[in-house]
Amino acid sequence: MAAKKQSQLVEIEAHAYEFMSREQAERANQSFSENALRVMKKRYLIRREDGTQETPAEMIHRIAHAVAGVEKDYSTSAEDTLKWEKEFFEVLARKEFTPAGRTITNAGAPSPVVANCIVLPIEDSMEGIFKTLKDAALLQKAGSGLGFSFGRLRPAGTPVKASQGMASGPVSFLQVYNQAFGVIKQQGRHGANMAILPVNHPDILDFVYCKRVEGDIRNFNISVGMTDEFMKAVTEAPDEPWLCQFNGEKMKPRRITRDRHGVVVKIEELNITAAELYREIVENAWHNGEPGVVYLDTFNRFNTMPKTPIEATNPCGEQGLPPYDVCNLGSINLAAFVRDGKLDLKRLEHVSMVATRFLDNVIDLFDYPVAEVQEMSRNTRRIGLGVMGYADMLFKLGIRYDSPAGFDAGELAMKTIQQTSHETSVALAGEKGVFPHFKDSTWFERGIKRRNTMVTTVAPTGSISMF
Repeated sequence: MAAKKQSQLVEIEAHAYEFMSREQAERANQSFSENALRVMKKRYLIRREDGTQETPAEMIHRIAHAVAGVEKDYSTSAEDTLKWEKEFFEVLARKEFTPAGRTITNAGAPSPVVANCIVLPIEDSMEGIFKTLKDAALLQKAGSGLGFSFGRLRPAGTPVKASQGMASGPVSFLQVYNQAFGVIKQQGRHGANMAILPVNHPDILDFVYCKRVEGDIRNFNISVGMTDEFMKAVTEAPDEPWLCQFNGEKMKPRRITRDRHGVVVKIEELNITAAELYREIVENAWHNGEPGVVYLDTFNRFNTMPKTPIEATNPCGEQGLPPYDVCNLGSINLAAFVRDGKLDLKRLEHVSMVATRFLDNVIDLFDYPVAEVQEMSRNTRRIGLGVMGYADMLFKLGIRYDSPAGFDAGELAMKTIQQTSHETSVALAGEKGVFPHFKDSTWFERGIKRRNTMVTTVAPTGSISMF
């Protein structure tokens, strides 16, 4: 397979200068700053077998050619496939749109194409815990970022019938995962991770304090999964004891003491109010920035796939996902759409349409080492078209950031992207078919045929914003 993909890469490179003139290629190459080139050489430009690296123009063409090639699977004519290849190349070369890092690196290259964001379930059994760890290791090696909810794991001290022992609790297995991902990181390929525990889990305080010492569990971000019930208790019943629950059984929150090896040595049940628990979460966040919080009930109110509840997010928290689902991200650079002191809405609409089609095509290139992830990505066809360069756009427009005009400009830009991307998903459903799980979605209930269950997400842009 690797040899086949390497030959495909050579074929793309050979085709590159048939597709664009050397003058066009040189303009694209010279449009990148020294810092951008440094980032690209380190992260994104493919190194050939002879030791040379592709140029930025060759990289852009590699991506455009691979993603447009998906059109052939839908009986698109050769002429139209080439048209989309040119469209994809243009929006990338003009820095109007940029896909996520895994797509930049892997599309048209020997490595498998994967998404940056995936959520995996952890079942309450040794088999389930270590199956997910195996799956996670394979996905980490491919470069995906992962999110996990540890909320299904039984509390520390709970009897385990199969072994006649006692459960060590979610934090113990979080430490196991952390150690495993540390080893993968040493091999040079890894993604970030997010661990979430619901605020109504009896071990919530153990979780809140698990990163109290700087450097502990360094391979995870952690967030408390807030609920409407908890926030209502904080604001409306601040003096009443807060009760957690597990498998339908009400339980008091516990203070868990562990030795230096992480072994549980003491479990103390607490009479603590929701307001007091909230204060402990806040004080720890103030102490060293963690835990964060994620509002799970809010996510699920807007979940278009209600039969698969959202229980975790990707590592940066912008994308709530059901188990095994993924989000395929890309960002529109708003700063590129200012023309003569005005926002070019017509061009923004066009690029939003092209970017939506691009991201939908990327899903057909996915090649995950975990079958459940591969299947779910195709079944929901979730994409996340977002933005970057908002402050730069306002600067070019001469608009103050924290002003009513700044808010209006942001609303206008996002409304344009939102409407266009949703309209494009509807059009793609007519052209290529709805996503396979369409009948389980709220879109089916509303009678709106769509290609993708979700289309927009405003994600942070780190490395891709540098170029």
